[in-house]
Amino acid sequence: MKFTCSTCGEQHDLGEMAFGFDRPLQWELLSAAEREKSELTSDQCIIRAQNETHYFVRACLEIPVIGADRPFGWGVWVSLGERSFAEMTDNWHNPQRRELGPYFGWLCAKIPGYPDTAFLKTMVHNREVGLRPIVELEPTDHPLSRHQRAGIPLQEMQNLAVKLLREHGQS
Repeated sequence: MKFTCSTCGEQHDLGEMAFGFDRPLQWELLSAAEREKSELTSDQCIIRAQNETHYFVRACLEIPVIGADRPFGWGVWVSLGERSFAEMTDNWHNPQRRELGPYFGWLCAKIPGYPDTAFLKTMVHNREVGLRPIVELEPTDHPLSRHQRAGIPLQEMQNLAVKLLREHGQS
C-alpha cells in the first residue's frame, strides 16, 4: 500500500498510517474549571460539567481499503452510557473481556474528508487486552458508514491521507 505523495514526492505506506484524536469533541467545550473536575487519559475520559457526567472511550474505527490488504484506522472517541463504561473499565485487563458487550455509543469525532461525523450511532466491541476496542458504525447512507461496510477505493484513501499529511505539516 505504498504510494508517492503528490506534495512531497516521498513514499508513504498507507498501511502504517493512522490518524486519531487526543480527546472527544466535548472536551473542547469545557471551561477551565470543568476540565479540572474531569478526567482525560489516553484511553478514557470522564467529563463532569453542568451537574452531569459523561463517559468516553478511545477506540479504533477501521475502514477497509479496496485493493489493500489492511484497513485504514482512525483513533476516535465514543460516548458510552455509565453502565457500559463501568463494565468496560472494570474489565479493562480481563482476558475474557472480548465476551462482554458490544456497547451502544455515539461517535465523538469529526473525521476529515467526510460530512459531519459527530454523533453517528455506533456499537463498540471489546478486543484482546492491550488493543483498543473496535467501533462499528450503524449501517446508514453516511459516506463513512458506507466506506466501513464496502471499503474505500485505494486512490481516494491515498488522496485523503495526502491532504491530512499536508494539513499537519508532515508532507
